Amino acid sequence: MDAPRTMLIVDDSKVDRTLLANLFAGSYKVLQASGGRESLDVLARGKVDIVVLDIGMEGMDGFAVLEAMKADPDLADIPVIVETCETAHEETALTCGADDFIAKPFNPVVARKRVDNIVVKHVLERERLQAALRETELLAARRAQELLHVAEHDRLTGLYNRTAFCRKTAELLAAHPDEEFAVIQFDIERFKIINELYGSAKGDEVLLAIARTLGEWLHVAGVYGRMEGDRFALCLPHDVALEGDYVRALEEAVAATEVDRQVVLYFGVYEIEDRTMPVDIMCDRANLALHSVKGDYNTHFALYDSDMHQTFLANHELVGEGERALREGRFEPFVQPVFDLATGALVSGEALVRWRDPQKGLVPPGQFLPFFENSGFIIRLDGHIREAVCQLLVQMSEQRSSCPPVSVNVSRLEFYDPRFCQNLIDLVSRYNVPPSLLRLEITESAYADNLPQLLEAVAQLQSHGFTVLMDDFGAGYSSLSMLRDVPVDMIKLDMRFLGDGGAGAQEREKGILKAIVPMAKSLGLPIIAEGVETADQAAFLKSIGCDYVQGFLYARPMPRDEYVALVAAAAAATPGERG
Repeated sequence: MDAPRTMLIVDDSKVDRTLLANLFAGSYKVLQASGGRESLDVLARGKVDIVVLDIGMEGMDGFAVLEAMKADPDLADIPVIVETCETAHEETALTCGADDFIAKPFNPVVARKRVDNIVVKHVLERERLQAALRETELLAARRAQELLHVAEHDRLTGLYNRTAFCRKTAELLAAHPDEEFAVIQFDIERFKIINELYGSAKGDEVLLAIARTLGEWLHVAGVYGRMEGDRFALCLPHDVALEGDYVRALEEAVAATEVDRQVVLYFGVYEIEDRTMPVDIMCDRANLALHSVKGDYNTHFALYDSDMHQTFLANHELVGEGERALREGRFEPFVQPVFDLATGALVSGEALVRWRDPQKGLVPPGQFLPFFENSGFIIRLDGHIREAVCQLLVQMSEQRSSCPPVSVNVSRLEFYDPRFCQNLIDLVSRYNVPPSLLRLEITESAYADNLPQLLEAVAQLQSHGFTVLMDDFGAGYSSLSMLRDVPVDMIKLDMRFLGDGGAGAQEREKGILKAIVPMAKSLGLPIIAEGVETADQAAFLKSIGCDYVQGFLYARPMPRDEYVALVAAAAAATPGERG
């Protein structure tokens, strides 16, 4: 049974207090005060649910009590019914905050009804406010959970994001101090191509298939999450991490999405030795292992070792040295001439970057170009070389009426820059160089990496007069389809295609070239064979109709001044004077 509510009757007339007390004694716990100050003392001592207050008291009257109650936050919400024999007091009391009034002399029925109505009104209002407060608290708690979920989970897959993965992994390691674990990172080779060729919906389908498979296979085994893009991370017991069942399950899940090309997953594993290491550093080490096998179509799984870290530090230092060398102008173009195979005439050149270090001398390109490509520094370096080649073309144009074109290499990374084409157009415009003199060599693998975007860029560049060459033709796996699909102006045949195999293998490779060259020529594509080093290679190329040659057999890459002198000498000679 609920305890009765407490009523405070404030009146300096004992008769009136007694009358009211008797009237409400059956429904309320009644407290009494004979004056205004005494009533405030009573209110300060304990909880009161309603006050019946006489206005016309000696000393501190009812108006003063009302004012004091409304000024006190603890008392302001207590309902007050005033009692008065003067009708003029009624309006003033209501204005001062009273909830209702009862007139003297009291009508017991009216007095009880008005008090009950006010109590019910306040009780209902209080219950409504309490219910609203509870609902607000529930909504706030639910919203906090939603915000926490958003803060910790990837929006698309619902997996942990990077921050949550690192925190949950640290908790897992702390909870199992005697168990061995490993951190794995994996990603999808050339995932961007799936989005480009099939649309982002198909790319999302692949990512969701991976997420579902992780949930099915690993939901009780460890922690897993999506770090960003197509990269995922796992923390698993050591034996589970290395047994590889989940790898096969992931590969089967991706294959089931029916993407019309092979989708390759690469995995890097860091076997946890130092549990005090931050989890994000563990992930970095797994990522180093991952990158050690990227692009290797025979090996898709690698374990981290300390040599990888040393290699990473050395590469990082190398990029820093490259930054300084670029600022100090230590990168320069060497030019390797290209000759007409039939006449021996010098027809063009290819600019190849060289690094002239004051202590090391000329640094071999193989020692820095792969790392600059991986770090993205190659974009700035290629821009520097293109500018130097434009300066070279201006120099040669000023020395003679015409000059042979020079080709420059274009990294696949540049096609992700929406301003790349405009930057090239602005470059030749700034030097007043005809675009046809600055040829652009794009590797065959770049077409496979970002085909739609690259095709759009090639079309734009060709429309402005640039000549586009497919470089390293024959080194990739899709050369024939590339000839059909890609609107290049020339192709460069990579003589490494002939390989180092035995006589039988070389005969098969020669047979392939005998078929490719006529096909390319039927499409109106001139052919440059690069890497020609022997007279036998030159004779074979001439027999199958190759147009141009480039290689050590004819000339090595040379500094720009030597190239300018060679061009001048070639211009002065007649074609018949070359062998």
